[in-house]
Amino acid sequence: RHLSFLTLSSLFLQQMMYPQAISHGNVLTFTPPGFKQSLNVKFPDSRLAVCEKCKKNFKTRDMCRVRNNHTSAPWTTAYICLTLDDSCTDADGNYIDKPLTVRMVQWQPYQVKAPFDPKTPVCSACKKTNRTRSFCRDRHKHRHLPWCTVYVLLSALDAADPSTVVADPSKPVDEREDGEKEGDKDGSPANKGDGSATATSPGEASVAESKASSIDRENVRPNKGKSGGEESDE
Repeated sequence: RHLSFLTLSSLFLQQMMYPQAISHGNVLTFTPPGFKQSLNVKFPDSRLAVCEKCKKNFKTRDMCRVRNNHTSAPWTTAYICLTLDDSCTDADGNYIDKPLTVRMVQWQPYQVKAPFDPKTPVCSACKKTNRTRSFCRDRHKHRHLPWCTVYVLLSALDAADPSTVVADPSKPVDEREDGEKEGDKDGSPANKGDGSATATSPGEASVAESKASSIDRENVRPNKGKSGGEESDE
């Protein structure tokens, strides 16, 4: 039993440090803070949780991410370590306005400057030895990234090796709505009116609704002044 446990632990550690993405799908579409493009991140097999709608309908990961190709935010927190190479910035250090691609890389021993929240998943070392979150994050203040973190490399599409590209290139944020409409035709639950599929959190959903309502008010306000059947409020 002890030998079988060590074998399973070594296999798990190998899959974590050297991720594989053999199956189709398992792509997450999101916009990092400060970016003007939505990125498509390819996750290793069976590592991306189902979206919120599929979670409510008790769908499996294979049904959500592989068969239906859902790319909206998962129902639980996903950890991504994004590394930018030199092709992502210009000579002045600003982000380039070109299509970007995201490729998976091996595990990296990165650490954060401030301690994690006690509810953060344990690091890879504590996951291997079956330690608790209290032992890892609260007692010993481990600052390594969570064991479930996906490590990716962001590069300009024209500077990346085509054989290593596993996901679609990035799109400007303004064109993201068109891509979501195309995803609806393929069975994707992206924005069908409930406002829960594409939002990563309830706070972002409320912000998106407030922005949409403000845009509608700006579009309707000039029409009220021109129409003769309605009087403007003073």
